[in-house]
Amino acid sequence: AMGAKFMNFGGLGRWWAGALILLLALASGAPALPAPEPAQALRIRDMLVVEKNGQLLVFASLDDPFSSPELLEAMQSGVTTRFTYEIGLVRTRRIIYDNEVVSRRVVHQVKYDALKKAYTFTVLREPDESIQRVTQSREEMADWMREINGVPIAPVRDLDPQSQYYLRLRARVNSVDFAFPFNYILAFMGRKTDWAYSPAFGPKGM
Repeated sequence: AMGAKFMNFGGLGRWWAGALILLLALASGAPALPAPEPAQALRIRDMLVVEKNGQLLVFASLDDPFSSPELLEAMQSGVTTRFTYEIGLVRTRRIIYDNEVVSRRVVHQVKYDALKKAYTFTVLREPDESIQRVTQSREEMADWMREINGVPIAPVRDLDPQSQYYLRLRARVNSVDFAFPFNYILAFMGRKTDWAYSPAFGPKGM
């Protein structure tokens, strides 16, 4: 009967033995998985809003995230890298809270083809605009990924000519792939900037 009891608890005994071995290894100073290095803070720079043909257009740039070796390595291995830009046009109000009157989401995406040694860059703008370019230049690809060039935010006719507005913008670095090594996820998954704010401007832009 006692032998049967030990047989019934054999699986549990093996679990405890494994846990004990793990605890002893940790206590003895066995090397743990390397922690990711702290990521450099990303920032939005050079925000500008100009009027052209009755539309307010947004220009801005992101600090070069490809200075991160982990992100560059992941991208060169074929991981599809995505920068998501959130843009908000906010109307200032003196007494009550400021009011966001327009919000837009713009996605810049790149995938590297090792055979062709080329980067395929895609812009996705709401609601259904898509633009694609291909380059073999890493520098050109990096500029395309980090620069907002003339994204329309609102028609001037929709804005109050007596009001002041400002722009807020932030970016998130992410990926659309989920099968790449875990250290890449730790290195850059979900990195994002703080909100950046432009100076106040009228309906005609800065």
